[in-house]
Amino acid sequence: MGLAGTEMQTTSKFQSKILSRQKHDLDYDIYRAGLEWDLTDPIVIESADDFKSTQRWKKHLDPYHHQVSNLITFCRRLPVTLLADDVGLGKTISAGLVMSELIARSRLAKILIVCPKVLCPQWKEELETKFNINCEVATGKELVSADPGETGAVITTYNSARLYLDRLPEDSFQMLVLDEAHKLRNLYGTEKSPQVALTFQRALQNRRFRFVLMLTATPIQNRLWDLYSLIDLLTVARGHENPFGSPGMFARRYIADDKEKARQLKESARDEFRSIVYGYMSRVRRGDAQLSFPERVVQMHRVQPTTMETELINAIAKPIQKMNRLAQISILQALSSSPDALAAQLINMARKGTAQPELAQLVSGIVKQMPPSAKLAGLGALIDQLKKNNPGSWRLVVFTTRRETQTTIQSFLESNGLTVGLINGDSGQRNQETIARFKQDPPACRVIVSTEAGSEGVNLQVANVLVNYDLPWNPMIVEQRIGRVQRLGSKFEHVSIFNITLKGTFEEYIVGRLMEKLQMASHAIGDIESLLQGSDVGDRDDDAASTFEERILDLVLAALAGKDVEKDLRLKEQSIENAKLELEREEANINAILGGMDGVGYVGPRAPTLPPLDRSMDLQAFALGALRQLGAIISQYRTGIYLAEEKGRQEYITFEEGASQDRRVQLYAPQSPALQRLIKRVTESGVHDVRDGDPDPGPASEKLVRDWADRLGAKLEGSRVNTVTRSFGGEALLRVRATTAHDSYERLVTCDCARSDHIAVPAEAGDLSAPEHLIQDVKKLGIDIERLQAAGEQDAGIAEFSRFYLERGAVEVKAAGADERKRKKLEDDFTPRLDMTLVGLRGTVQRDIALRARYSFPSGGLYESEFLVRPSAGQILNEPPTARCAKSGQVAPTACLDQCESSGAQVLKHLLVGSEVSGRKALAEFTALCALSGKRALLDELEESQVSGQKVASKLLKTSALSGKRAEPEHFDVCQFTRADLLRTELAVSEVSGKLYRQDQQARSEVSGKAGHKGEFTSCHETRQVLALNEAEKCAITDKAVRPGVLVVCEATGKRVLPNALGTCVSSGKRVLKELLTTSSVSQATVLRSEAVQSSSGQFCLPTEVETCLWSGKRVHPLDIRLCSLTGLPIHMEFATKDAQPRLKPLVEMLDGVRRTADEQPIWPRVGDRIAVALKGGKPRVEAAVLSPSKTHLAICSESKTMLGLRVRQLGMIYDLSDQSIVGRIVQGKRSGSGWAASS
Repeated sequence: MGLAGTEMQTTSKFQSKILSRQKHDLDYDIYRAGLEWDLTDPIVIESADDFKSTQRWKKHLDPYHHQVSNLITFCRRLPVTLLADDVGLGKTISAGLVMSELIARSRLAKILIVCPKVLCPQWKEELETKFNINCEVATGKELVSADPGETGAVITTYNSARLYLDRLPEDSFQMLVLDEAHKLRNLYGTEKSPQVALTFQRALQNRRFRFVLMLTATPIQNRLWDLYSLIDLLTVARGHENPFGSPGMFARRYIADDKEKARQLKESARDEFRSIVYGYMSRVRRGDAQLSFPERVVQMHRVQPTTMETELINAIAKPIQKMNRLAQISILQALSSSPDALAAQLINMARKGTAQPELAQLVSGIVKQMPPSAKLAGLGALIDQLKKNNPGSWRLVVFTTRRETQTTIQSFLESNGLTVGLINGDSGQRNQETIARFKQDPPACRVIVSTEAGSEGVNLQVANVLVNYDLPWNPMIVEQRIGRVQRLGSKFEHVSIFNITLKGTFEEYIVGRLMEKLQMASHAIGDIESLLQGSDVGDRDDDAASTFEERILDLVLAALAGKDVEKDLRLKEQSIENAKLELEREEANINAILGGMDGVGYVGPRAPTLPPLDRSMDLQAFALGALRQLGAIISQYRTGIYLAEEKGRQEYITFEEGASQDRRVQLYAPQSPALQRLIKRVTESGVHDVRDGDPDPGPASEKLVRDWADRLGAKLEGSRVNTVTRSFGGEALLRVRATTAHDSYERLVTCDCARSDHIAVPAEAGDLSAPEHLIQDVKKLGIDIERLQAAGEQDAGIAEFSRFYLERGAVEVKAAGADERKRKKLEDDFTPRLDMTLVGLRGTVQRDIALRARYSFPSGGLYESEFLVRPSAGQILNEPPTARCAKSGQVAPTACLDQCESSGAQVLKHLLVGSEVSGRKALAEFTALCALSGKRALLDELEESQVSGQKVASKLLKTSALSGKRAEPEHFDVCQFTRADLLRTELAVSEVSGKLYRQDQQARSEVSGKAGHKGEFTSCHETRQVLALNEAEKCAITDKAVRPGVLVVCEATGKRVLPNALGTCVSSGKRVLKELLTTSSVSQATVLRSEAVQSSSGQFCLPTEVETCLWSGKRVHPLDIRLCSLTGLPIHMEFATKDAQPRLKPLVEMLDGVRRTADEQPIWPRVGDRIAVALKGGKPRVEAAVLSPSKTHLAICSESKTMLGLRVRQLGMIYDLSDQSIVGRIVQGKRSGSGWAASS
């Protein structure tokens, strides 16, 4: 199954669960319902109605539309998304919804959340109180061993992740949440990328997390490179190529100002820029959310300290200077809270040895004598004002850091006739009851006094007045307090925040002053963490809140020591104001560059439209029915609650949310642990309801055959089952799971099984057993696996799910660019893989039985026939056809009849007699005995011998090859030449060899007159006369046979040959084989090759035709003779130069001066004289002489000088040693650097 236009194809795998027969009537129905409630839903969410996680958070949270939209966006863009909603729109809630939904759908167990250190407590509180997700904050080395349990989150800082992320096992977490993701913004556009950004880029590139969610309200803080870096991280996590291109391409295409500044976007590229950004990022602005957010009014409520409160401050002012910083902060914050809190703090520290006992005693003495504190009086005055302004529905929330102070406030207010509710860490149940009374209209209690320990996750927005009885020095805690009443969707236009401080003390002019400035700036910006890091009070580190506490401590200690801190206070106030202005500028810049998402909706494949799940039982019917089937006794405990008792164990059950606050009562609801445990018990083993449609197949089959035999008048002797073919009719339950790397979807497909489609391969050995209690191989029942697999693939829901992810895959692969590794990974991630499991069967199994029956007839014979019967229907599906016996008149199956070969009649086989000769059969009256073999044969198989006249089987007679007569073998013999069978009277004996031969092939010799077979004779090649082969002679060359006296003898070889094979040698006159002769190239006469003279080119001549080489004296073929152009003498070509004018080589070499041989030097004077005579004067001098190979001639080179020696010439000639004379011409010439040249 695949998607048209793409190469991506789904793959499927099929398996079958081991199925056990149901024990009770409803087992299968309960089992099926359990499977239906156990199916995995896909991560396909189109509205809040599709939520599966509602149970986890509905008591604590009512998400807003934009938060639901964020979850839908994440699901559509699986597995990576950036949420960039404005500050204050609850990105943490959006992230919590995403995590809850993935957990509820069993896609997620462990999450790693990375955020600034100051936000770690907030994340922990939000996830645990609102979403019931267990969290562990782990920083530094703790991160390596942190474990949130089976399901939960580990919260850490960016710095800790930078140091230890690579040391975490690859499979530690399935999801990564990056809060304040803009901290990774400097990945590009800087000389050196921060290590923390590179660490996360590497982790995302290695795909260490199945899901990635990034959060930031400021995707651009300073430069366009911020957003380029975030988009790059998102594309790396999704396996895409960065759509902005390389950094260089990004700078050229989008940055309008300097590449390093990168603060201005090219106007022409604005639309394209936003389109790319919103392809990876979702952003909701506060105006777009259309939610009311009450204004914050912060007021300093100053009260004049009593004399004894001033005395307390003075009592600790000096001793505190010598304590460590932790002790200093604890004492000062206790002092700011209440006198009772200070006394308790010092007594505890003195007990531990961290404070002087004398100081603790001094403070305790003062506190015991003190009247009610000034802050209590100030609080009373505020309440009086509230009563006056809003007498009917006023409410007040008071926050304090200390339990001692909480008790003091409670006592004071109750003494004034007010009903007070407490929230602290002692009792969560009591806290909820307090909040419920506070929310009543009119309220049952109008004042709540809360500590931080008990207020986590508490929603108190029914009130709009909050009093900070004491101010924590951590701004985050103050913001969390305010967040209990100042919330999105509040019905109030504003909330009033009163910070009670002692006038003229450090609490007023240091703590109260800075906190008031921060609270108002934070309300304007909406981001306290960014505000702290943007001002010098937070020092821009990862724990800005802790740094702020340190700064306050330094100022308070300085003030208590009497120093002037006004200048420092003004600088810090101005720093907060500057940070506020800078953050406002950043927000305006983001809006200018990114705008809103108006018209930028989801771009991608159409979301899958999946069929609704139609369950066969509602949840209550299934749960109660399943418990009963498992052996529990169910009774009504009270309205909405049931009691299940099983093996001595009791369980209280409800199906209604909030039906009981009793912890013993287990809620059975979708995704609840109790229901999941029950489903697992019901479905962990497969169940079938397969019944046998043939109660007693063996006897029933034999009875059908016996009735058939009775109808023919035959007797059934027995039967044997050959094969059994089972068929299944009913329904098959197929659990089909379509899975991608990030999502999966399950359907329970009911496949109607027509009996004609589900037929098993016939089982051998006649297996008639009933369907097994445990079905391990469904093929034995007849289930056609391929049909079920096709039905699973064609299911509408599975096909639609696959369509969506195949289309998503095509989009994702395209975004990967040309990188084949990325393309292959994305193709694998988004290609659905179908896992199909046969999980249930309901129906009947029937058999078609093939059996072999044995039976007999009254006239005899034992016969067998094949039958195909269906016992369940009482039918013989296939019985043998019948006919009547022509001899006995008995009706029988046609297979029991055979044809009489003589008469052609169809008769019972046992009435026929078989021929012992051919095996053919006929009635007895059509047979007789063979006279030669004594065997019975059919009459048409016997024949009369033409020699003896006896009746003999035709196949035993032989036929003469000469006359065609047929007779017994004893009257025949074989021609030893042709191997033909002939009657003895048709054979003769050869006079040549004494062998038998057929008379019609006789021949006779014209030489000797002998007769024999023609194969023993030949004809003379010369005379054509017939003669015996042993009388002939053969030519040694041609192998031709001739009569004696024809052959002649070769005088060279002595071979006897035909006359025309010889020729005559002209030289010797001998008659020899023509092949020994050759032709003279001079006279064309024939001559024995051995007597001829051969030239260097292979030509021959007669001995009388040779010429003599003067130089060597050899007699050679005339073709090898050359006339020396110098001397005019004949010489063999081997001694001649190879140019156009052949010359004697030794003579030429001496004339050229390259050879100085001095052969026969003693006779040189005499030779010189002969030369002088020949020249008629002069005194030539012999320079060199070469003796010829024949030793009869000298080649001479001499020098001749004339004209008083001025003219020098070199002379060349041949000197005959035998007659001491010069033969041939004398040549004269002059030698130069280039050699000798003849004179003209």
